[in-house]
Amino acid sequence: MYFTLTAKDNHDAKLMGADTVRLCEMQGIAPRLKDERGMASRVENNIRGFKAEFLFARLFNLPPPVVNVLSDGQIDFWLGEYSIDVKCSSKEDGPLIFDSPEKFTADIAVAYGQSGHDPRTLKLHGCIPRKTFFERAYRHDFGHGERYVVDSNNLDPIEKLWRLHIETNHSSGRGRKQQRMNNEK
Repeated sequence: MYFTLTAKDNHDAKLMGADTVRLCEMQGIAPRLKDERGMASRVENNIRGFKAEFLFARLFNLPPPVVNVLSDGQIDFWLGEYSIDVKCSSKEDGPLIFDSPEKFTADIAVAYGQSGHDPRTLKLHGCIPRKTFFERAYRHDFGHGERYVVDSNNLDPIEKLWRLHIETNHSSGRGRKQQRMNNEK
């Protein structure tokens, strides 16, 4: 599924991506620049991430993303009792990648890919609960050490997260949340 940002959300994502890197620089943290393989800069990656967060917020009728001065703890949104980490690949059909199990702290990850034909358009790949991610993941070294990878075609459809969210909002207690997440595999 493809989604296009509004002009305002696109503008805000650009400002927020640049501001995040500037805040890091002010704290003495040097952002990664483009390397010899042409990898995207930290600003470009942050802008792409904020674009995905804006689209997720609009899709689930949540408040828009904000710039966190220190860290978001790898949690971008709360959807009821579920913590969500929104990721965006620089490739339209790029995989969902986590450096380590410790870096996937949310209950569920949602993955987007940057469209190759329109910078304001992203492709929504789907979602995956943390436990399922590591069951499906393979390890791959992209040149910076082994990372955990799930290809975009192995993610669950976003409708699964929507259904889970609706069912959880009409049930009682967090115990039902875990039961539903396990049953959703």
